[in-house]
Amino acid sequence: MKNHFILLFITLFTFSAFSQEIKGDWTGMITGLKGSIEINFSISKKQNTLESSIDIPFNGIFEFKAEQTTLKDSILIMTFPKLNLVYEGIVKNESEINGNLSKGGNPINLDLKPGKIEINRPQEPLPPFDYYSEDITFTNSEGIPIKGTLSLPNKKGKFPVVIIISGSGPHDRVGEMYGHKPYLVIADHLTKNGIGVLRYDERGVGESGGDFDTATISEFSDDVSSAITYLKTRKDIRKKNIGLIGHSLGGIEGPKVASERTDVSFLVLMAAPGLNGNELMLLQKAAFEREAGLNTEQIKFGQKMMKGSYDIITETNLKNEALKDSLHSFFIKDYGMIPENQREAIVNQIGSSEVVSLIRSKPTEFLKKVNCPVLAINGSKDLQVTPKENLEAIKTSLEKNGNMDFEILEFENLNHLFQESKTGSLKEYAQIEQTISPKVLEKINTWILEQVD
Repeated sequence: MKNHFILLFITLFTFSAFSQEIKGDWTGMITGLKGSIEINFSISKKQNTLESSIDIPFNGIFEFKAEQTTLKDSILIMTFPKLNLVYEGIVKNESEINGNLSKGGNPINLDLKPGKIEINRPQEPLPPFDYYSEDITFTNSEGIPIKGTLSLPNKKGKFPVVIIISGSGPHDRVGEMYGHKPYLVIADHLTKNGIGVLRYDERGVGESGGDFDTATISEFSDDVSSAITYLKTRKDIRKKNIGLIGHSLGGIEGPKVASERTDVSFLVLMAAPGLNGNELMLLQKAAFEREAGLNTEQIKFGQKMMKGSYDIITETNLKNEALKDSLHSFFIKDYGMIPENQREAIVNQIGSSEVVSLIRSKPTEFLKKVNCPVLAINGSKDLQVTPKENLEAIKTSLEKNGNMDFEILEFENLNHLFQESKTGSLKEYAQIEQTISPKVLEKINTWILEQVD
């Protein structure tokens, strides 16, 4: 019995030590005809379960969680069905994993060693910061706690403050996307130049409560309004100098809040939609497809198909599963040649609460009621919110309201993230070291200071 106990103890100890060795960051390189691509896996242990995520910076994929991670008899398997990827490898020892990464069942050799891909982001500020920074919590009208960070030029005094409103998709307070932290970079620049900044984790993201997946533009806008209410309770804020910076989808929420409140001092719109959501999405799709090299007939086909699905969204009040069922029926009836998995992906994407509210949105309804000063900027190579059509729509809407206190500016060669870009393609976002053009940072900074003097 004693010998059996010792054997069992050794077995358990070995497994425990082995699990400890697999935890951490592992990196490897796939080499093909088009060059080499670095891939990183982060493996952790939660209670008795292994968890992992994958980074593929070249494709703009960061911290994408595996659906399943298993380690049995030295065989490590990590599955990412939404990416159509599976990694299977043999753990040789604490410093080597030999295996393959399969996409759609086609394996490519990918051996891993301990380490993490280092991404150069020269603009990303690092502590210690030469200004005051405080983690804060405010509560929205639903009672949901929203966590964020308020940075001020100094701990003492009263300062103008802007609230950063993030774009589509779940974002934390630094705006983590494609290996960049644009909201942190903006906040750092503005705070160093005398302007306070409040940025927060969206509901259901990071440390904030609530559910991101069920929220719409209306709920996200309520969170912005609650942030203004919170700021007005503080003694270190100039209550008459509270403004909003809205990026992309946040450029709809900003005008909505500014149209409903009289205490928004100014509004900065970064790559903000001016067109109705369904028109915006069709223009975006066409721009992406042209950049990808599709011909005119292919683009026309895609426009017709997606317009039909958007019409279902805009012309009905259907929600959730009822809306998705209607979209499935449309695609099956009129476009039955689309494979089921692709149809599922399209419906799940355009049928999500956030995207449905975007497709149904009419930014002009809010912009026509905005009376505060407005700075609307975009990049000439923005494929997501095309500059010509949207900036013109913003200008027209403001003029209809009699608001002539605005500036419209298109920056040459900048993409949707306001990076200096060659093509504007999404593929460039992660590959470009620059997080945001210094010209944009300086323009926003000088314009805001003009409004609060």
